[in-house]
Amino acid sequence: MIKGLYSAASGMVGLERRHEVIANNIANAATPGFRRHVPVHKGFNDILLHRMRHPFRLNAERAPGGGQRLVETFTDVQNGNITGTEDPLNIALHGPGFIGIETPQGERFTRNGKLAIDADGLLTTADGYQVQAAAGGGIDVSGGGIKIDDEGNVFSQGLFVAQIRVVEFEDPHMLTRVGFNLYEASEDAIERSAPAANTRVLHKSIELSNVQVPAEMVQMMLGARAYEANQRVITAIDDTMGRLINEVAMPV
Repeated sequence: MIKGLYSAASGMVGLERRHEVIANNIANAATPGFRRHVPVHKGFNDILLHRMRHPFRLNAERAPGGGQRLVETFTDVQNGNITGTEDPLNIALHGPGFIGIETPQGERFTRNGKLAIDADGLLTTADGYQVQAAAGGGIDVSGGGIKIDDEGNVFSQGLFVAQIRVVEFEDPHMLTRVGFNLYEASEDAIERSAPAANTRVLHKSIELSNVQVPAEMVQMMLGARAYEANQRVITAIDDTMGRLINEVAMPV
């Protein structure tokens, strides 16, 4: 019976974490270049099998408890829809590439092509992080009249300035999300990357989030019902234990 309480309680905790992930997806539905996160759950027995040195010793039918927990969030790398804009500081990536940017914490990558110009005339993200040039350094667009071709070459007043650094990774799932729609690449991921060959840069366009709000709302409602079901299980077990203690165990 205690095992049932554990299973239901762990299910509720896992569903809370799942709700947080889905709520974050919905909150970023309007964030350019955002990629939805998919919660991944594992059961107790799966986790124990993974951690035990001798997994053959685990009898799944007699293993303690059940339950589950959220072990990771998986990034859906499917591209979002691309829409045209009239803003010369907007670009969209059509393909698997990421824009390289410089932050106080080091090199980061993003799909958000909503750019800006800082006080020094350098091309930045909307959050003020400097966009990297393929040849190194920043991109000076203080001259205005910005045009960007499909290879990421930036022109100011008709003159070539620099090429935006766009990187393609062998496996995008090797990137680690660090917030603000940014990703960090490990040394291994960098070694398995290359300058963009299959990515086009679309000027005066923006990539929308790949979040489908109706689908996320359905998942949230299903999670809420599962949470309520676990609550009822805990209530039922608590009532049963109360009767066992107060009635069955009472001296005659």
